[in-house]
Amino acid sequence: MKRDALSEDYYDEVCRVIGDAVIVLAESGLNTERETLASLLWQTRQRRLDSDRDEQKVLEHAIRLIKP
Repeated sequence: MKRDALSEDYYDEVCRVIGDAVIVLAESGLNTERETLASLLWQTRQRRLDSDRDEQKVLEHAIRLIKP
C-alpha cells in the first residue's frame, strides 16, 4: 500500500501504531522483524474486534504495510 492511498492524518496514525509495536517488542527483548510485527498487530486486531471501525481500519492498514 502506498502512502498516497491514505490521508496524511490517517497515515500518521498507522505509523504511530507501527512505531508503538516496535517499541513494545524491543522493550520486551523480542525481535522487531516484519513477521513478528505483523503477528503482533494481527493478534491485537483479533483481540479488539469490538473496537470502533476507525481503530480496526488503522490496524488493518498497519498490517498491510508491515506484511513481509
